[in-house]
Amino acid sequence: MNAHFSRFSAIALCVLASACYGPATPTSTRYSGQWSGTTAQGRPIAFTISPDEAVTTIMLGYDFNGCSGSETFSNLSLSIAPDVVCIPGPCSGSVSSYRGFGYTSANRIEGPSTDLNAVFVSTGRAEGTVNFRGYPGCGSAIGVAWSASRR
Repeated sequence: MNAHFSRFSAIALCVLASACYGPATPTSTRYSGQWSGTTAQGRPIAFTISPDEAVTTIMLGYDFNGCSGSETFSNLSLSIAPDVVCIPGPCSGSVSSYRGFGYTSANRIEGPSTDLNAVFVSTGRAEGTVNFRGYPGCGSAIGVAWSASRR
């Protein structure tokens, strides 16, 4: 009877240890892949997320104040993981598990720029806003909403 109890205790201990110290992020919650959607201007938005959860390319269409076209930003490495420090720590799961990113194409003061902000509302859907600032002959469009889904 002692041998049976010891074997049961050892199995229970292993199960508890693996539950507490197993992988922090299940593979089913990965964000990598191709994402695409539209802006409130009816223009396309697309971006690529690498397996290490970094945005590598952004394509963004625009149409405001008589200007239309698209921009592509490539060779990027924008982490979507949060860079937060909780004091006192550790951070709660909701704080450390959210995903989002931001990108600015140029100096906002010295010339035209595009600012994009994103938050992932699920592993298959992202939302955000984009600001087009100081475009020659067209001015600016601020707070243009967009949404995208993973393909």
